[in-house]
Amino acid sequence: MQRIDHIIKAEAKQDRPVIDTVALTWEERQKSRQRLRTTQGQELALALPTGTRLQAGDLLSTVDGYIEVALAPEDVILITPQNLQEAAFVAYQIGNRHLPLEITGEGLKTLYERVLAAYFDQQAIATERRQLPFTPVTAAGHA
Repeated sequence: MQRIDHIIKAEAKQDRPVIDTVALTWEERQKSRQRLRTTQGQELALALPTGTRLQAGDLLSTVDGYIEVALAPEDVILITPQNLQEAAFVAYQIGNRHLPLEITGEGLKTLYERVLAAYFDQQAIATERRQLPFTPVTAAGHA
């Protein structure tokens, strides 16, 4: 098992090939120490500096080349508010529950919770349960 202790941003890529990918959920991208399995089945030991957060396109350097970080589809609620007031209401409800929120051109996304989906349905707010990549807003913007 290879140990990865640093990441390389895609723009700093050198003349080495991308040989594999690892698809990670939002929660997995927050962990600096964990075991990972690439799409080709290679096991990696991630040992990044504390506080390191992985993003789509980041490169993990191995002896054979790079392994690229990709976004794994996740179980989310896609909410399509009909107006600004409804969007503000939805964002308030999600924030009040301390849940992560992604703002996209399609609508608002948060990780699926049955109770929250039922609440929005009860409020007649359009929702759809989907399997999509998830990158919520952070204090510094989208991460």
